Amino acid sequence: MAKEKAQCGRPAGRKKTAKIEVVIEPEIKEKFMRIISDEGKTASVEIGCWIRKYIKEKNMESEVISQ
Repeated sequence: MAKEKAQCGRPAGRKKTAKIEVVIEPEIKEKFMRIISDEGKTASVEIGCWIRKYIKEKNMESEVISQ
């Protein structure tokens, strides 16, 4: 499987300073970690991308509502 370049991640020059703890079933975590690894990605970068995308979408929704 071809390794894709990440479209996001920690911005250059910024240090990780916070953590989020997620509690899920061990078998779900195992499946997720296997898929992420097979894709050549890391869980923290992928989850960080999802969080940034979610915030961006919510900010866009707020802007539309306030107009």
